Amino acid sequence: MKSMKYGARYRARRSGLIAAGLLLAIAMPASAVASGGEAVTKAPLVDHHMHLGSPALAHQMDEMQKADPNAFEHLSDEIFKKPVAADAIRNLDAAGVKRGVLLSTGYWFMLPGQAKDPADAARKLRAENRFNVKTALASKGRLIAFIAVNPLEANAREEILYWKGKRGVSGLKLHLGAAGFHAESPEQVETLAAIFVLARQAGLPIIVHLRGGGAFTKADVNIFIEKVLAKAGDLPVQIAHGGGYAGADPATIGSIEAFGAAIARHAPGTRNLVFDISGVVMPEETAKELGSSDAQLALFVAAMRRIGLDRFVIGSDWPALGPIAPYFQLMRAKLGLNDAEWAALCDNVAPYLRNRR
Repeated sequence: MKSMKYGARYRARRSGLIAAGLLLAIAMPASAVASGGEAVTKAPLVDHHMHLGSPALAHQMDEMQKADPNAFEHLSDEIFKKPVAADAIRNLDAAGVKRGVLLSTGYWFMLPGQAKDPADAARKLRAENRFNVKTALASKGRLIAFIAVNPLEANAREEILYWKGKRGVSGLKLHLGAAGFHAESPEQVETLAAIFVLARQAGLPIIVHLRGGGAFTKADVNIFIEKVLAKAGDLPVQIAHGGGYAGADPATIGSIEAFGAAIARHAPGTRNLVFDISGVVMPEETAKELGSSDAQLALFVAAMRRIGLDRFVIGSDWPALGPIAPYFQLMRAKLGLNDAEWAALCDNVAPYLRNRR
């Protein structure tokens, strides 16, 4: 999840996504339409990017919205319906998806300059991570939990060590935009690199959201690759949103190109590197607001093909982009992949899940 201030600056309204989904039969190739006229398409095995907040997190959101009524105006209104685990499973079922990767949003309690009482914020983060893990365990394998920390906060190391080896914990989510990370800060780069080392030692794969609403240049990405990602070794690392934060704007293209070059030269940390493409495809109006376009999206897909589609996995960012099924239908229509490519993409699972198939 992202707000205008604390991550993505985009509009993904539920009604627009549903309308787009209903119109896809017109846009899909003939091979994707059954004889009865109903649109059919292969479903992803896994949704690699989902969120679900506890009642405490919902309260936090309410307080943030009261403080700034515009803070969440560019998010889907699905998040304000306070979805529960049953809604997550219902969305997976409607989309024909077997499993979902549930990413803790507990870092919202650790936003820079927001926590008046650091100890209280740390307790809330722990409770949110516990909610995420318990929710996944109760799903009987449908949901896989990643805990979260703000990697720049003092409690990050303690939180990671607390969850190391605990049942139901599959990895670590980092949101660098929400953490206030600046790649030009040697101190912050060193701190983040130490978290990657600790995660590797703890055996916790990482899903990392690089950007907030501001700039994260190709030079910044290269610093991340050389100074931070290199510390991951062979640890599975998943880059959220294709290296961007929403849409396929020029910065996202620069990011995926930088990662592609690193993969081509077998840079340290890239052996088990994958990218989820949640949020890369957006409804047309929203894409324009983000500086994205069909031409930019075509450049992103071309980069996917150069890197290899096996490095890419599908995610929805539910509920931030609305219901899962119409979003995946929109993705299928807009990416321009042929049937074989789409089927291969749907079958891809991140390295941390390959023994769960």
